[in-house]
Amino acid sequence: MQPIELSHWEPNPENPSHLRYVGQPVGEEVFAELKQRLEATGLMPDEYFVIGREWENGRQIPKGADVFVTTDYGESEGIYLDGYLKWYEDGGPVTKSFFTGKTIGETGYDLDRIFLISSAITKAFHGEGSHNEQAQGAILMLDAEEKDALEAVLAKQEQTAEIQSLIAKLNGEVPQQTRTQPDMMTEMKL
Repeated sequence: MQPIELSHWEPNPENPSHLRYVGQPVGEEVFAELKQRLEATGLMPDEYFVIGREWENGRQIPKGADVFVTTDYGESEGIYLDGYLKWYEDGGPVTKSFFTGKTIGETGYDLDRIFLISSAITKAFHGEGSHNEQAQGAILMLDAEEKDALEAVLAKQEQTAEIQSLIAKLNGEVPQQTRTQPDMMTEMKL
């Protein structure tokens, strides 16, 4: 998936192999695209996810702005996810709040989930990595009921090392390493 753009570019008719800058998107447009991506992947904060008032009513994203996200427990309840825009103006940095999300829960599961949402937001603006490659692994966030259902299905499977490793991970255990290299102490010929 292509990163969400914080500036608009189009092919340059005078030089088709280059793009030319054509302007800035408005904050509401960028936020709507981000919200749609989070909803499509089931990664919305459960309490709320709102744009900062400063970015409503057609205000454009500043040229050269970038997005970064912070996550932390709230003072009274829940866990907050705050997104900021940072750009340079008159030779100095400017940082403004762009959006806020909140979850009601305060468990370790809730904290892990909000950090997963933060990661998804960062990837939405910056891609999957330096070469925009797809992830090689997968991270699942399962509630207790989903975890139990998956564990029950896995328990019915042939108990291969991979299945046992998955069950161990579901239970918060460190899975046993499968032996991939010869044990040098027992197989070394003298």
